[in-house]
Amino acid sequence: MPRDYYHILGVSRTCTHQEVKRAYRRLARRYHPDVCNEPDAETRFKEISEAYAVLSDASKRDRYDRFGHDGLNGSAARPGSGDFFDLFNQVFGGGFTTGPGATAPARGADIEYQVAITLSDVVTGWDSEIEVRRQTECERCGGSGSEPGYAPRTCPGCGGAGYRTVQQRTILGVMNTTATCAECGGRGVIITNPCEACGGDGVVEATNKVLVEVPPGIANGQGIRYPGQGHACAGGGMPGDLYVRVMVESDPRFERHDRELITRLDLSFAQAALGDVTLVPTVDGDEELAIRPGAQTGDTLRIPARGLPRLHGGPRGDLIVVLRVLTPTGLTDSQRDSLLAFADASGERIDPQPEAKGIYERIREVFTGEA
Repeated sequence: MPRDYYHILGVSRTCTHQEVKRAYRRLARRYHPDVCNEPDAETRFKEISEAYAVLSDASKRDRYDRFGHDGLNGSAARPGSGDFFDLFNQVFGGGFTTGPGATAPARGADIEYQVAITLSDVVTGWDSEIEVRRQTECERCGGSGSEPGYAPRTCPGCGGAGYRTVQQRTILGVMNTTATCAECGGRGVIITNPCEACGGDGVVEATNKVLVEVPPGIANGQGIRYPGQGHACAGGGMPGDLYVRVMVESDPRFERHDRELITRLDLSFAQAALGDVTLVPTVDGDEELAIRPGAQTGDTLRIPARGLPRLHGGPRGDLIVVLRVLTPTGLTDSQRDSLLAFADASGERIDPQPEAKGIYERIREVFTGEA
């Protein structure tokens, strides 16, 4: 049993002719075999064209509404393969051609947009609506460029193909070259009554909202493609794509190495010698970390599953904590005496040196005569 034509185009049974045409333009651009790589693209394209051939014709639509597919006498709505593409070119003004010597389908320009996220967003994923300024199909004329009630005229220069083949004689013989028709600019039609809203371009500028969904684990600079969300193509054809470039903001606390994060933790002399339980930063918040006695600069500790996730799923990486023992400065007399006693108890014989004076202290001593 053939599928319902209204369901194929995604329109209601009370839809207007303009709604039928708009739905066909959207679906036909998507499933045209020249631009769609899906295995059933050609079948879908023919099905969409068949539905449009009936619902765009008032008498056929009336018979279909009353008697269903039986009212079309079987083959009335099923033109040959070539007719499907002829129908497409009529609607899109010759923007697509097929067969030997065919030109590539017209296509709108791509748009690149940039979003910034944090390392925490890399862990959880991120989504937000963005506003994109783009050329979009003119609603008044449905993208045809002609004022409602008027139809574009087939270009006499190229016969609606959008391109012209020119023969040139060369030393190798006669050669055929194909070039965009200068008379219609490749559209295949001449706009005799331009649409008041778009001036005949078939597109107008508008701001569209797009939901951007960034998956967990994405790397800095990676892009996400949103097909068909770029600029609409003047005169029909495929819209361009939207490319969202994801920039991960740097965090001074961490270095990223694939799924692992590295952070550095400063310890006092006493903490390193005696051990301690201290707080260490993670992308999930501060966590307690036990430092063993006798820790040395350059020692590393690993906190499992506090790194970043893999882009396509899987366990999180680890957080690696690199220790650095700080040498105390600016000692008080009491602290110096304690360290000397510690050295003596350790069997060390040291000759303590005065601390280096800062530049400002040396200048002060010069001016006060203390130097």
